Amino acid sequence: MMKGHLWVAAALFCLGGLIYWGSYELPTGGGYAQVGPGVVPRIVAGFMLLVGALLLREAFTGGFRGLDEAEERGRGMDWAAFAWIGAGLVAYGLLIERLGFVLSSAVLFAMVARGMASRRWALNLAIGLVLAIAIFAIFNYGLGLTLPAGVLKPLLA
Repeated sequence: MMKGHLWVAAALFCLGGLIYWGSYELPTGGGYAQVGPGVVPRIVAGFMLLVGALLLREAFTGGFRGLDEAEERGRGMDWAAFAWIGAGLVAYGLLIERLGFVLSSAVLFAMVARGMASRRWALNLAIGLVLAIAIFAIFNYGLGLTLPAGVLKPLLA
């Protein structure tokens, strides 16, 4: 049994359980609403519990096959990737109210892609923009849930 693998699996399983438990603390919508605000967190938590359980089984039956934990430990941390992704998350939190969902999500996508060693900024921003517009349209126009439009409000209204 590999201790590192066991810790990852246990952490994912526990986090899924906490999200599932916390989803019942969300207020329920009044009226005839069939789908309340706790449905999506429960689905995500269910998948996390399933993956956590599968990873626990994997850890107890010999670990992740084909991976040498000592070799992985020797590689060290990729601090540049951590910095790009962390900065992207911070920028997203700071920009979402001002720029809106679409532009801040495109910036986040590009920064995470850079953290994964992609240097094609224009392509990454374009892909992030297309994905963010599609998600914005699904949530705002398909589901009737409002995401912040920000500076693009005149175009997205």
